[in-house]
Amino acid sequence: MSSILQPIIDRLRAEGPSSWERIAKEAGVAPSLPRKLVYGDRENPRVQTIQPLVDYFAAVDCGERDLPAPAEKESERGPKTVRVAA
Repeated sequence: MSSILQPIIDRLRAEGPSSWERIAKEAGVAPSLPRKLVYGDRENPRVQTIQPLVDYFAAVDCGERDLPAPAEKESERGPKTVRVAA
């Protein structure tokens, strides 16, 4: 595995799957890219494919950006309520 890719995979694993879609959106990459990288579906992506993630995590590390908040689990939010028009 390339030296540029492993730190990204490690960082994505540390943030957890619930954050991957929001990280992808913030970084400007396809929503499925973090999952593909972590699970090895993209073993040798092009630099331009992962550069936005490299830049995003660099900005987070130097305080220019914040990581997105973790997704709430449904059990923490409570049950969904559905309103029915009368």
